[in-house]
Amino acid sequence: MFKCVQYSWDDVYKLCKELARKIKNSGFKPDAIVAVARGGWVPARILADFLLIRELYSVKAEHWGIVATVTGKARITQPLMVDLTGKSVLVVDDVADTGETVEIVAQHVREKNAKEVRTAVIDFKHTSKFVPDYYAREMEKWAWIVYPWSIYEDVKDLIVKLNEGGNAEEIARKLEEKFNLKVDPSVVEEVLKDC
Repeated sequence: MFKCVQYSWDDVYKLCKELARKIKNSGFKPDAIVAVARGGWVPARILADFLLIRELYSVKAEHWGIVATVTGKARITQPLMVDLTGKSVLVVDDVADTGETVEIVAQHVREKNAKEVRTAVIDFKHTSKFVPDYYAREMEKWAWIVYPWSIYEDVKDLIVKLNEGGNAEEIARKLEEKFNLKVDPSVVEEVLKDC
């Protein structure tokens, strides 16, 4: 079994603030931000605030299935429908795990005639073949990251991976023991009701 790294909303905010500082210190001044949907939506919005950028767009790319399961090659499922001719663009995602998603979205943005494209993620894992221009945290040892915006989805998938029964408190205890994921039993109970 693998272990999880879990972030709170406050953790994410602080990491995005650090990421914005790195971007500012580099001298790069994006005209627009393109979020990689779905994981990049929240960090992209926070960065748009810190960098005072009003142009915020989204591209949906898919690569992952249930927790820690790659579904195949990364692909764009909802392309960008805006002309970025002559603009400097920052592509934002939550994590570069294999790096394929960030890389294909950056290429897609280049094809929209952007003047310059740079990439930013909260977490850069050494398993990624693609190195983003900016990242707040570097992870040498692979772990599944549980962001606050995906807690229900991740809990559901991890319960499936557990393949064990029990009440919400027992399952919460098992999630912590096996995956290092601390979740309130009430969250487990809600997820079980929805499944």
